[in-house]
Amino acid sequence: YSISGYNIAHVELAARLCIEHDIRHQDIECIEAVVNWLETQYPSPAFAVRREDTNREPGSTAYHLAYAAIKRGFPLLRDWAPQTASADDPPETMALTQRVTIIPSHTMPLFGPRITIVKKDGSSHTVQGTGREFIWDFDEQVRRIRGIAGGLPIPSSQFDAIIETCRTLDHQARADALVKL
Repeated sequence: YSISGYNIAHVELAARLCIEHDIRHQDIECIEAVVNWLETQYPSPAFAVRREDTNREPGSTAYHLAYAAIKRGFPLLRDWAPQTASADDPPETMALTQRVTIIPSHTMPLFGPRITIVKKDGSSHTVQGTGREFIWDFDEQVRRIRGIAGGLPIPSSQFDAIIETCRTLDHQARADALVKL
């Protein structure tokens, strides 16, 4: 996704919890994410200009968690700079963002947050990332990137040809076959 890499796991895991347990955003009391402390210091601890454990602005980790819980994913064709709340965001996003807590931990793996969604009825659902969920083979990358096809300024057949040329690049006579596409 076109966001800071550590947010990918947050989006995927929150969306997965909501899908697997049929959690509607109206039923969510709060979301808690225990994360590696390095992922709360953006862009790095040595030069931190933003703390993700206290930031609840559009584009923050809390915002992405709330958005993922509401929409079950991430909009692939959108610019996600920190200041880009959009008119097409669900109106509930900012309200739920205020109920997200990011907890830094020195024992959590990188890219492996533990996400807990607490429902208003008191029940909760938790998932633990390992940091290895996003090591994909080519077919999984193709499956995931298909979501951008509708926003490209080329026909879908050309996009398919680019994908297949990438798949077989080692067998192409020349690499410019890909450039020509």
